[in-house]
Amino acid sequence: MKKTVLALALLLCTLTAVAADRQLPVIAVPVDGTDWLKLNSTEKLFWSIGYSQGYQDALFKVDIASGPETDCQRIALRTERQTATAGKLTGFELVSGLERFYAERANVFIPLGHAIRIYLLQAGGKDATTLQELIETARGLGAEARRAAAK
Repeated sequence: MKKTVLALALLLCTLTAVAADRQLPVIAVPVDGTDWLKLNSTEKLFWSIGYSQGYQDALFKVDIASGPETDCQRIALRTERQTATAGKLTGFELVSGLERFYAERANVFIPLGHAIRIYLLQAGGKDATTLQELIETARGLGAEARRAAAK
């Protein structure tokens, strides 16, 4: 019996050591459209699903941690209402929307977080004038970030 337990323990240790030696893939967070367009379709889908789930979880945690009738709760509820399409879009729809958004060359340097927000507002029916203002502002932020990174 002792030999069997010892053999099993040795086998488990060996399997753990082999698994630890395997290198995990490095996941680089896409910063803007240039990084987004480099991802393959599976990476885009997984990233968009993870982003959406994280966004919803963060709003829920702000709401819970702040307590009822606090400023934090009101901000979380308002933000959730403003971007309510986030919970209704599938990962495929988000990827497709970002693909269309970044297909316009002027949008390539817009940070990914801004692109997602713009797409969610667009999917939620926000007026075209407001969306264009947001896009122009985001283009400026993207260009500024690129200049700062180049220095």
